[in-house]
Amino acid sequence: MPSREYLIDVSAYQSTSMASYHAHGATGIIVKGTEGNWYRNPLASKQIASAHHYHMWVHMYHFANFGHSVHQAKLEAKTCLAEAKHLNISKKRFIFCDWEASNHNYIQGSRLSNTKAILAFMAEIKKAGYKVGLYSGSYVLKQHVDTAKIVKEYGTCLWVASYAISGRIDNPNFNYFPSMDGVAMWQFTDNWHGLNVDGNISLIDLHTDGAKKEATKKPVEKPKPKPINKTGIVYAPVINHNPNWKIRLLDSDGHYTKYIKTNTRWKYFDVKTIKGMKCYKLGTDQQWVPAKYTKIIE
Repeated sequence: MPSREYLIDVSAYQSTSMASYHAHGATGIIVKGTEGNWYRNPLASKQIASAHHYHMWVHMYHFANFGHSVHQAKLEAKTCLAEAKHLNISKKRFIFCDWEASNHNYIQGSRLSNTKAILAFMAEIKKAGYKVGLYSGSYVLKQHVDTAKIVKEYGTCLWVASYAISGRIDNPNFNYFPSMDGVAMWQFTDNWHGLNVDGNISLIDLHTDGAKKEATKKPVEKPKPKPINKTGIVYAPVINHNPNWKIRLLDSDGHYTKYIKTNTRWKYFDVKTIKGMKCYKLGTDQQWVPAKYTKIIE
């Protein structure tokens, strides 16, 4: 699929230089911008500058601390958006909500309350004009989040972590792909090419509007048919270089009648289609000549 490309996600644990990642084929980064209401990645600006130097796409993620609290989710969204603005994250890119178990993120609430909080965060990001997605491990998503509601609201937007083995993986083995609806990106390793960075592969084009919009096309105006002259002069040219060749006429019902010689001129008095052929009336209704054997000269 042309939409499949490698991206790495970076935080303060990774280098500020994207050179080695780019050299191994990464075309984009997802940079950690914020966590909760208290943390901003101090290396983000330099990581983004390096990514731009190597012409890599730049998306951002926020590490959630809101658990199942809708109120806290909205507060964290404001913090996230302020930092996205500070980092000049393009509104053509994604901001992902990284919702996983940690000392600051309680995931044991009900699936309903967890999902409501996540949707509250995502709604704020979407309202600000960004594309929005949700990240977590496949187990957490399946057990603690109603992903069907997420996908129904935001389409193919899930970024799912699921590793075939622990340790270095250079290329994803799709036999181990986490079977879920709505997966936009798969994190298949936490040690891509031995670089101690997460390796991700996109399954959709992350850099367009997702669902392809039909371009609004103006209706094509058909050219108006040229008026047909009902009278004029036609010439019956020599056919196959044989001056003795004759052209058979039809009556108005499509029955063949008599012949006319080639290399002759005739005045016509009407035009109509007979047996799928354009024909000129040379006299009575018994004398129609097929246009394909003639040329109009007047």
